[in-house]
Amino acid sequence: MHQAVDKLFRATLDHRKGVLAWALVLCVICALCIPLVKVNYQFADYLPETSPSTQSLEVLEDAFGGDLPNGYIYVQGISLVQAEELAGQFEALDGLSDILWLGDVVDIARPLETYDPDTVKAWRSDDGFLYQVTLDSTKAVAALEEIEETAAAAGASNVALSGDAVNTAVAQGSSDFEIQLIMIMAIAVILGLLLLTSEAWFEPVLFLSVIGISIVYNLGTNIIFGEISFITQMCAAILQLAVSMDYGIVMLHEYRHFKSEGLSSYDAALAGMHKASGVIASSAATTFFGFLSLCVMAFLIGADMGLVLAKGIVFSFLSVLFILPVMVLLSEKLLDRTSHRKLLPSFNKFAQWCLRLSVPFTIVAALVVAPAFLGSRQTEFVYGASGFVEPGSQIYDDTNLIEDTFNASGQWVLLVPEGNWGAERELVHALDELPHVTSVTSYVTTVSERVPTAIVPDESLSQLIAGGYSRIIIGTDFSGESPEAFGLVQAIRDVSDRYYPGTAELVGGTVTSYDMSLIVNDDSMRVLIASIVAIGLVLLVMFRSLSIPLILLFTIELSIWINLAIPYFTGESVQYIGYLIISAIMLGATVDYTIILSRSYLEKRREMPKRPAIIKAISHSAITILTSATILTVCGAFIGIISSNGVIAGLGTLIGRGAFIAALNTFLLLPMLFMLFDRVIEKTTLGAHFYRETRPSRRPGGRSEDQDLAKAQAM
Repeated sequence: MHQAVDKLFRATLDHRKGVLAWALVLCVICALCIPLVKVNYQFADYLPETSPSTQSLEVLEDAFGGDLPNGYIYVQGISLVQAEELAGQFEALDGLSDILWLGDVVDIARPLETYDPDTVKAWRSDDGFLYQVTLDSTKAVAALEEIEETAAAAGASNVALSGDAVNTAVAQGSSDFEIQLIMIMAIAVILGLLLLTSEAWFEPVLFLSVIGISIVYNLGTNIIFGEISFITQMCAAILQLAVSMDYGIVMLHEYRHFKSEGLSSYDAALAGMHKASGVIASSAATTFFGFLSLCVMAFLIGADMGLVLAKGIVFSFLSVLFILPVMVLLSEKLLDRTSHRKLLPSFNKFAQWCLRLSVPFTIVAALVVAPAFLGSRQTEFVYGASGFVEPGSQIYDDTNLIEDTFNASGQWVLLVPEGNWGAERELVHALDELPHVTSVTSYVTTVSERVPTAIVPDESLSQLIAGGYSRIIIGTDFSGESPEAFGLVQAIRDVSDRYYPGTAELVGGTVTSYDMSLIVNDDSMRVLIASIVAIGLVLLVMFRSLSIPLILLFTIELSIWINLAIPYFTGESVQYIGYLIISAIMLGATVDYTIILSRSYLEKRREMPKRPAIIKAISHSAITILTSATILTVCGAFIGIISSNGVIAGLGTLIGRGAFIAALNTFLLLPMLFMLFDRVIEKTTLGAHFYRETRPSRRPGGRSEDQDLAKAQAM
């Protein structure tokens, strides 16, 4: 096996120009494929086919020939006549497949005062009219612009837009620019960090070029999936950049080490490939399986993101292992000309301070374990597209205006078999009696069960009766998601099941979020177990130890608990998709910090007592951990600050804060755990061969042998 690997590495270096040429050709091909990958902004599309919402939506599409109404248009400053004309103009717009307004609910030829005031108030205010529309997600961005232009041309004084489709369209319209801005700022920060840690000004260019190539490979090969979720699109590149940058640092560090021992550039590159491959492979394996554990989610957005991120780790590993050594040899003269002295000082003082702070930090960590664990499981979650909206944005203000004016944040649709008018009338009455239901519109309330459907105009009838189903529109006074709103969803299902057992279908944005909450709550434990088992097994094989995997997993899990408990104690809500994803991402990505420190500690522990060993281990691994953690922290912060999408911004904040907490625990908690469980680690680790401490004998001046050893090793 070793000989085969050696032949592969030698062939790569012997044909380095050809390898680089093929790498660039494949990069160009993948770059051309990136625009062909579609992006899906609909959470509902990732629900399992067995979900009630999915099944109900299919019934709605089959019966009424359209999707679920997913947006509201509130046009102010127009008359009833203008509102009727505007309804026709809206309906003709490309990307707007269905529209419902006051004229579809009542006969506007009659005085509106003759109708139920609650019915009229659901669609008209003193300032204007409300339209409920169905927007095509693939054309929603352009459709919103045309809606505003059409309303302005009709004399409207203001147009307010809200709804899930509007939220996703706004996110879609801003995502491309935000991705570019985040990447530019992240690259600037990474470049600055790499310049500080490098020994040649050209080194950061090599790092970014190799990781950039691997990112293009990953994004381009997403074409095999046809489409990816918007969360994956926003986060894949930046996470791959932040997580895999330390692979290149390890590879170049090994090359420099062997070059300093007098080996030729070729031999140093070859030796570096052999030495670094094991370290990088073990680090990549934990991250790979951490990301891949997302695939066990029933909510399919986990598989979407897990596969893409795991694939990205594979490309980063292969690119660093084969392309980086090739580029180092081809640019050797440029590296020599741009070499400079080390800009960062030794981390010996840093290591000593970490050990001094580890005692009080460990005491604090022990005190917060229970509150952090409990708090992380009590966070208030947001499940649907309402999490897209950031406070202070235009869409946020528009949503509040529509909700305050019409006392309805969303109208749900209940489909029941047509023809049983007595049951429909009783159902409508029962629904109207439910708390928080503000209006109920159906055939029996707007026309009458006494009027045959045959004499009702098709335009009006098609809004309420189609495909063998009667459509009942239910207005509520809820704003977004809440336990009360979810309770109403279940109450409506229970009531409708009494009159139409097993045949009623309820659809709506909050309804989908409710079903999503039922599914992803089960996903939480599934992802946790899968990620811990997968990464634990990798650590078990890597260290050949029973205790080290437990210590490392506890260190990172505590970081995750603290990270996710902060929103609970600060009263903030968290998008549940971000909550699930961050657990796998943090466990898969930040466990690398503990692996790097652990490897160094085990190596040093064979040569010296535990205290000097941990000091040397921290000093030796600090630069790699700090660089990786700073990159992930800063990139996460940029995502949180720049993204106007609440889901993405929240995920970025969790990633950045989590990386910072994980780094703190690695430097301040893990060393104390190693020292406390030193004997346990030795007994449960194959081939540990720890340095055997002898009884200290006093030296002149009061120093012990151990103190002399520690001092000698630190010099």
